[in-house]
Amino acid sequence: SSVSTQSTGGEAVHYPPLRPATTMRKAPEPGPFGVVDTMRVGMVDQRSKITPKHPLEQSELSYELNQHRIKLGMANSIFGSALPLTIQAERSSAAQIGRLPGVKSSYLHLEVFTGMDEDLCIEDLFDAPSPWEDTPQHSRCNATA
Repeated sequence: SSVSTQSTGGEAVHYPPLRPATTMRKAPEPGPFGVVDTMRVGMVDQRSKITPKHPLEQSELSYELNQHRIKLGMANSIFGSALPLTIQAERSSAAQIGRLPGVKSSYLHLEVFTGMDEDLCIEDLFDAPSPWEDTPQHSRCNATA
């Protein structure tokens, strides 16, 4: 994969490639009952297992990462190397913040930092079920008493 570079004051800025490499699709993993969960994964056809993804689909999968790299490159060329380092440090510390063990974190700080809190995506509506939904309410109350 070729990465375009531009020299700015002795430093090379790396931009993501315009044409990503095609990769083969990974077959979905079977669920807890040994069957692929088609409600969450979608319908699986044999052609998708053997043919590579379309280049535009691959580009869309890495869109957020490419945009982040481009913004860091622009910030580096405009403000110097201190701002991209600060942004990356803040992002990594926001990604490490979590809840107690056993409870899934929503990563709200990371979503606010990246601006994803204002976007409504499919994961907001159809998220994976909570582990609390697996057991009925009365059995949870009896277990804690």
